[in-house]
Amino acid sequence: MTALAVLVSETPGMQATGTGSSLGYRQQVARRHLTYTIPPALLLSLIYAPLCTRLDLYKLAFLIIIALASTIPWDSYLIRTNIWSYPLDAVIGLKIYGIPVEEVFFFVIQTYNTSLLYLLLSKPVLHSVYLVKEQKGRSKWKYVKLFGQLGLALAIKKGAEYVRAGGRHTYLGLIVVWAGPFLWVLWALAYQFLVNLPLTSTLVPIALPTLYLWVVDTLALKRGTWVIEQGTKTGWTVWPGLEAEEAVFFLLTNCLIVFGLVAFDNAVAVLNTFPAHYPHFSGLPSPLHLVQALLLPAATYDDDRILGLQQCVARLRAKSRSFYLASSVFQGRLRIDLVIL
Repeated sequence: MTALAVLVSETPGMQATGTGSSLGYRQQVARRHLTYTIPPALLLSLIYAPLCTRLDLYKLAFLIIIALASTIPWDSYLIRTNIWSYPLDAVIGLKIYGIPVEEVFFFVIQTYNTSLLYLLLSKPVLHSVYLVKEQKGRSKWKYVKLFGQLGLALAIKKGAEYVRAGGRHTYLGLIVVWAGPFLWVLWALAYQFLVNLPLTSTLVPIALPTLYLWVVDTLALKRGTWVIEQGTKTGWTVWPGLEAEEAVFFLLTNCLIVFGLVAFDNAVAVLNTFPAHYPHFSGLPSPLHLVQALLLPAATYDDDRILGLQQCVARLRAKSRSFYLASSVFQGRLRIDLVIL
């Protein structure tokens, strides 16, 4: 629903009746993508193209596939249970499991845009230096991990209560129940990176796309007729024209994208930093490699190697920041070797 909330708005003077006007109205939906979602994608692609690597393309494809696989069943359920609906004459008509193709395209383009922004902002970062060896039994990190897990678990519990109760909190509860478990798992796997990485790699790529979509959603809905079903929405607004459910959806989906990217980079950092654990790793990590790296206990990390890399990076940045930034053109263990040199 949230994608079409951005895309579907009724143009003054255009009625969705008759063949000609209906076609024009449907063209309006396509123009919403051309106006709001595709231009940022083209701009980010143009900026990032000289820096793009095979690993980046693999990461983008990986995230988009996961986004589609996790979102399509949920969105299809919302339509089938009448949590939200859409005007039949406001969409092209093609559907995937009952979901308009415009909505499915939004899942792809949102993931693409947020991912590219993350990649661009994270390009200078050498992720290996943000790994932390945890001492068994006396590490603050276990409390950081548990605190995040507890907070997310309570949010999921509250969302489940909203869904069970039905009524005006239903849609909000469904959003939290859907997104919460994914965020819980990603936090459990990558909490070190989510806390340690610069805010330009975590907060900024969440906040900027979210704010942009909030503004776009507000502009579209103020001119349109798109609504969540009255019986399943809270009626709360973030500001006039932006319903709370819309705001929460965009925020949580961008959190999911960035958390997923951070977890991916966390796994790749482990694979690249500790050749003693992964002597034969090179190139693109398989899903199995990613899972194995994320499940490697932090207590087994080579603290001396991490400290050595941190000292090398600090020294290099102090003496030649331009060379440090230039090293980001290289990938994986090659970049680590260059930094050490």
